Amino acid sequence: MSQPILLDVQDGVALITINRPERHNAFSREAGDLFEQTMADVGGDPAVKAIVVTGTGDRSFCPGADVESLDTMAHEDDPTTRIRKFGERSPLDALPETPVLTRTRYSAPLAVSKPVIAAVNGACAGVGLSLATHCDIRFASRTAIFAAGFPRRGLTAEAAVAWTLQRLVGHGAASDILLSGRKITAQEAFEMGLVNKVLEPQELMPHAMAYAHDVALNASPRSTAVIKRQLRLAPEQTYDEAMMLSFYEVLASLTSEDFKEGVASFREHRTPNFIGR
Repeated sequence: MSQPILLDVQDGVALITINRPERHNAFSREAGDLFEQTMADVGGDPAVKAIVVTGTGDRSFCPGADVESLDTMAHEDDPTTRIRKFGERSPLDALPETPVLTRTRYSAPLAVSKPVIAAVNGACAGVGLSLATHCDIRFASRTAIFAAGFPRRGLTAEAAVAWTLQRLVGHGAASDILLSGRKITAQEAFEMGLVNKVLEPQELMPHAMAYAHDVALNASPRSTAVIKRQLRLAPEQTYDEAMMLSFYEVLASLTSEDFKEGVASFREHRTPNFIGR
């Protein structure tokens, strides 16, 4: 059997691929564990400046949990024993600067301080949708299909997708997606604001990788980490709180080495050499 999660790191970009083509890239427990560990590894690697998450092939990004696993759980007396409880150890605990409740496999893109781009190459449903909505940027193949699916399996909105999805598309559209469980085309997802760009299938990965490499090459890792935290906190802040935080973060950035390098590289018309401090 092939490795369920693949990792390739080149020039500051980590490409993480969900690799279960025989199950259309559905998450098994093994795949979930390995994905979580891989996200923790690249999240803590200073050589990695941006992360791309995708699925093998051109049919599925991740259609959710493996149906065989769900079938097994449906016939167990106490399937809750299979679920890791909050407070139990996670590889993502190695990223102490992130909130504890983001340190789970499907919220891992929010837990890491680096930009995470989802390249949605096909079916994206259930926990696959939860995973995609926790990413910072989403590019989709024109053939991609999105669905919550939870109510059609007797489940509820998992991994805080009711929160992440509502932030992206608003209450009305999130209610439509989550309560109906219906399928959403890539174009409809774009019009809702769920994805940033829709591309032809053969253009998806080149575009996602080029975007990630541009970020890795030209954006300060220190700045992107702070901005990602600001974006996460903003919906829960008042305007005054957001303004004060931005003021103090700007003051801190003015004394950073990356600020000095950013100004110098701009004046000298060269690529910056950011060190993340």
